[in-house]
Amino acid sequence: MRYYSFEYVHNDQRVIVKDMIESSNWLVHDHKRYDMALSECEEIAEEGLWADAIQAYERFVDELKLHMRMEDEVLYPRFEQHYGDPRGELAYLGAEHDNIARLLHDLAHVIQRKDYEHFLASLKPLHKALKEHNVNEEMLFLSLEDDQMLMDRAEIMRQLNALQDSAGRRIWAI
Repeated sequence: MRYYSFEYVHNDQRVIVKDMIESSNWLVHDHKRYDMALSECEEIAEEGLWADAIQAYERFVDELKLHMRMEDEVLYPRFEQHYGDPRGELAYLGAEHDNIARLLHDLAHVIQRKDYEHFLASLKPLHKALKEHNVNEEMLFLSLEDDQMLMDRAEIMRQLNALQDSAGRRIWAI
């Protein structure tokens, strides 16, 4: 069994993800962290600490934007280069990202209203979309039968780290 850690810099802070095991599992990154961050935002809002909830939501969105850029601009294209996309899984994952971006935008407006019941109801579709996306993505990356992506790991990591200093392709309304 091989162990890998995934490391990058975000908002001048070094982020290290250590739970990547097996040859291809290093491609499955950060999903639990984002689930926990969104749940934390929900808990803060439930306490009525709206300024803190908004801050937590903005941090969550900033980090998720970077995460999605890593996938859209580095991991998915590299996967397609090596394996193709004959069944359209990468296109489907990209469409899920578009839906998640729309839900994030909608929720950014809802949280400003400081209405917990409305916020909670609006969180449900985002939670569901994130969970479904994570399952779909993990099934794709964990199904790899060889180490082609692993052989390119150094270059992939260089590209992921380079995203810190560039503008993304996705246009965000928030």
